[in-house]
Amino acid sequence: MKLGLGIDTGGTYTDGVIYDFNRSRVIKGAKAVTIKEDLKLGIMAVLDQMPRDLLERVGMVSLSTTLATNACVEDKGSRAKLILIGCDRDVVAKNGSQYGLPAIDDIIFLAGGHDSRGEVIAEPDWDELMGRIKRLTGKVDAFAVVQMWGIRNPEFEQKAKSLIGEATGLPVVCGHELSSQLNFLKRGATALLNARLIPLIDEFIDAVKVALKERGISAPLAIVCGDGSIMSEEFVKERPVETLLSGPAASVIGGVNISGKQNCIVVDMGGTTSDLAIIKDGRPLLSQEGAKVGNFNTAVRSVDITTMGMGGDSLIDFDSRDKLVLGPRRAAPLSWLAWKWPEALEQISLLHRENRIHTRSLCQFFYRVWDLPEDGDFTSEERDIVEVLKGGPLSLERLAEAVGDSIYTLKLDRLEQLGIIMRSGLTPTDIMHITGDFTGWDTRAARLGAEILARRLGMGLDELTHEVNNMIKSQLYLSIVKELMRRGNLEKTPSISDEAISPELEKVLLLGFKGIRRDSNPYISLDLSTDFSLVGIGAPIHVYLPDVAASLNTQCIIEGHAPIANAIGAITGSISVEESVIIKPRYAMTGVGIYDCFSSRKKMQFEDYEKAKEWAREEAEAVARDLVIAKGAAFYDIFVEFKEHNTEINVYPSDMPGQEDQNQTGITREILLETIVTARAIGGLKWE
Repeated sequence: MKLGLGIDTGGTYTDGVIYDFNRSRVIKGAKAVTIKEDLKLGIMAVLDQMPRDLLERVGMVSLSTTLATNACVEDKGSRAKLILIGCDRDVVAKNGSQYGLPAIDDIIFLAGGHDSRGEVIAEPDWDELMGRIKRLTGKVDAFAVVQMWGIRNPEFEQKAKSLIGEATGLPVVCGHELSSQLNFLKRGATALLNARLIPLIDEFIDAVKVALKERGISAPLAIVCGDGSIMSEEFVKERPVETLLSGPAASVIGGVNISGKQNCIVVDMGGTTSDLAIIKDGRPLLSQEGAKVGNFNTAVRSVDITTMGMGGDSLIDFDSRDKLVLGPRRAAPLSWLAWKWPEALEQISLLHRENRIHTRSLCQFFYRVWDLPEDGDFTSEERDIVEVLKGGPLSLERLAEAVGDSIYTLKLDRLEQLGIIMRSGLTPTDIMHITGDFTGWDTRAARLGAEILARRLGMGLDELTHEVNNMIKSQLYLSIVKELMRRGNLEKTPSISDEAISPELEKVLLLGFKGIRRDSNPYISLDLSTDFSLVGIGAPIHVYLPDVAASLNTQCIIEGHAPIANAIGAITGSISVEESVIIKPRYAMTGVGIYDCFSSRKKMQFEDYEKAKEWAREEAEAVARDLVIAKGAAFYDIFVEFKEHNTEINVYPSDMPGQEDQNQTGITREILLETIVTARAIGGLKWE
């Protein structure tokens, strides 16, 4: 058997599979709770559930990790310094924070650089740069270098990298190595984040390899990129930023693998959020703008994923108008709370017997996750809250009473945001316990909590269950419809932007949802359909997706291994890279005078268009070949595509030298704006 090990570190669970490539099937699957503070602990817990003899036969390990994503959200990372060459200081001061850049006083600005044609404006003052670098000794762990027009000529970025690397011995990353986007602020954010992540990814990979070795695994290690492809551990140590949104990308690839569909919509429902992505012709659609996570707006290639703040652990509550509300706040299910702490069931039962009407949801609990850090700036009440919860979970009322405060003024938000305490309440997972769709924990606690809320809202238990399930289904339906509507072909069927879909239009679109809705229109309905199948992954998805698919008149596919599809996607991905070379003509009165050619590593000029195209093809292939090998490919195929972008203009004889008759008829001519030559290399890693 040719066995591979796939591991996905999600926000709630870490999933693992041993996959047989000869038979294209899962041999063993496992789940463990993700420990965000130390991701390798969840990985080790998964490995410990797997047979040792199978682990020792594994020939490849592939991992999708939340390390980069968590670092963005939590603004963590090593000490990195950004160097900007030829960039406008005022532009950075005004807009840099929108991309995650630091204050301008924390950035090194260097004059000089190239223009938009890649021609030298002025050589940077390298002595000035090295003087400033010398003063940073012991204060920086890595550097990022970005030039305004470095994508048109990277020679100054490359020279800066060489000088800094030789002087400091520290990692240096250049913007042109990571992206060819024009927006230098995005390239700056991407390069800076990459520099900050290098020491973190080194430490993480080394720890994972130790854990693998302890369990008899000596196979090569790969990491999933944000676009769903994979790369070797050596490559990821240089470009850890490419792992942004690694987990969601692995989910998409896993969904494609288990469904076998070339055109589909993958819907991944987790504990906190639900993600959806469109697959066309076997490939996930990629974000045109790049990954945006936390404060960082980057140019990292990533799967185009729409995220909804709705999952199995979304809190079910009510608002000031006594209207049912689902999420986006996350809560631990009551069924799990009572299973973990049986004494919590007594508090839930007491609230059920008292049957009190209150403006707040009383059947919500809090428990301690971590102790307060010693150096934290916390109030005395916050410290009291954590101290009281050391004895076990308490209801909102009991917690307020224990610290001498009111439920209306109790300060809990910061402790929740920091993950020091956790809220527990009624969730869709509890509803699944009531309906029998999932019964892993305490069903009685779920039922009592649901009855408390139902009575508070003047509903029966069946009505509440129906309403919650319908809310989830209709929200999934609406999100899928909106995503498909913005994918129109501009030449035939106009797409519709998110801004154009008003709340009123959303109500119209929901007429197409065929669930039994009490607020549906009895006079008219809407019939929408799609040829894209719906592929569901994630533990709770089977409860909701079939009705959504029926409303869209399409197929619903939920395979048996859907709950661990993320890990399947991690091990079944392939290496995929792209290199685009741009040819731009320079027009003169007599026609094209020269063709400028720009690749990610150099600039060339040609007087002949065919020669320019030939060089562009060879250069694109060469860069793609070098990149796919650098990512760890032992074998690969390369495909080249030419795209000419033209426009039509009207030319009048009077525009030509010696012609002045303004009344002559113009001539429509098609002129070339640019040619993009793209080489795509697809390959696979070498196995043990």
